[in-house]
Amino acid sequence: MSKIQELIVSYYESGEDKKIYEQIVKEIQTCESVWSAYSPITKNHFVDYVQGRPTAFLFSEKEYCQKYCQHMKKEGFTVGSAECTKDNRLSMFADYHRSGFECIIVDNGLKYLIMELTDLINIPDYSDVPEKDRPVINPDLVCSADRLFQCMENKTVTPDKEINLLVETYNARYLIPVQGEVKNGEVTIPGLERNDGLKVVPFFTDIGEFRKFDSKGKFNVGGADYTQIESLCNTGETVVINPLGFNFTLTKQTIDAVHNAINAVPANARAERAVIYTPAKVPKPLIDGLNVIFDGIDGIKAGYIKGLRKQNKDELLVIVDCGEMDADSYNAALDEVRQKAADIEIKETVEYIPAASDIGRTAINDSQPFFERIIVDVSVPPENFD
Repeated sequence: MSKIQELIVSYYESGEDKKIYEQIVKEIQTCESVWSAYSPITKNHFVDYVQGRPTAFLFSEKEYCQKYCQHMKKEGFTVGSAECTKDNRLSMFADYHRSGFECIIVDNGLKYLIMELTDLINIPDYSDVPEKDRPVINPDLVCSADRLFQCMENKTVTPDKEINLLVETYNARYLIPVQGEVKNGEVTIPGLERNDGLKVVPFFTDIGEFRKFDSKGKFNVGGADYTQIESLCNTGETVVINPLGFNFTLTKQTIDAVHNAINAVPANARAERAVIYTPAKVPKPLIDGLNVIFDGIDGIKAGYIKGLRKQNKDELLVIVDCGEMDADSYNAALDEVRQKAADIEIKETVEYIPAASDIGRTAINDSQPFFERIIVDVSVPPENFD
C-alpha cells in the first residue's frame, strides 16, 4: 500500500482530520511519482464529470492506475497511465488547470479521496486584469473538446456536448504562430501538413499547446479570436485547433454549425457558462421546509432540486412546476415560495425558477421530484368498489 493510500485510510478513520489532509496534499505534491489517467484520443489527461464537475484521476501507484484503465476499457474508453515525476508535478497541475479540471479523485477504485485542484496549486487571479492583458487560456474549451472526443469513442456523444464545444469555440481567444514581421497590419501564419496530406492553419488554446507545435521557438506568438477562424474557413481554408492535442478541424460547414449553436443558446447563458448537475447531498432542512411550503400553495404540482454552477460558483436550483398556470399566477406562486423559503436556515445559496423556463425544462429532464402533489378525483370511483 502506498503512503498516499495509507494516509487516505487514516484520514477517514480519524473522522477527516485536517492535519492528515494536509499531509496528503504535501505527499501528492512531493512524492517521487504519481500516475495520471491519460487519453490517447485527445493527448491530454482523461476527463470525467463527478457531481457535475470536470475531474481528473490521479493514482499513487502505477498498478492502481492500470486497474482503472482496464475498468474504463469495459466502459468503451481507451485510457492509459502517464507517470509524473516530482520535477514535473507543478507542470501537471498547471495542465489540469488549463484543461478545465476543478477537482481530482485520488486512487479511484480503492479508498479514494476527492480533492480540490486549488488545494494542490495556487491559481493566479486575473479578475482585476483587463482581458486583453490576461494570459490566453481556455479551460472551458479544452474541457468540452476533450470530453466530446473521448465520448466519440464509446458513442455517447449528445447534442448538448456538441453545442457546448461549438459555443466555447466561438467564445475563445487563441494563439497563432506568426512568421516574419507584421506588414500593413497583416501577418503570415505558417501552414501545417497533416499525415493525410491535408494542409491546415493551426490555432492554439494556450501556450502549452503552442509549444508542442513550436518547441524550438521558430515563430512569434500572435493573438486571434473566432473572427479570424471564420474568415479563413469562409475563404476555403481548413483550421485546426490544437493539432497536437484534441485536433478539432473546422471548415466552412463547421462555421455554419457554430452559427446555429450560437443562435440556439441565449447570450446570457453563454456568458454564464452554467452547468446543471445532480448534487451529492441536499440539506434536509431545505427538503422538509419546501415540502411544507409547496403543499400549502395551490397550483404547485411538483418540485425538483438540482445543482447549478455559474462562473465557478455553486448554488442549489429549485425548479417549481405549476403546470399550465398563467404567467401572472406562476410568478405570484414563485414569489410566495421565495418569501416563505427565506426563513429556512441553510448555508447554501438557492435560486428558484419555473419549470416552464428553458433552464427549468433542461434541469428536470429525467429527474425525480422531491415534491409531487397527489390529486384524488372523488368523482371517479375505484374499480371493483363494493
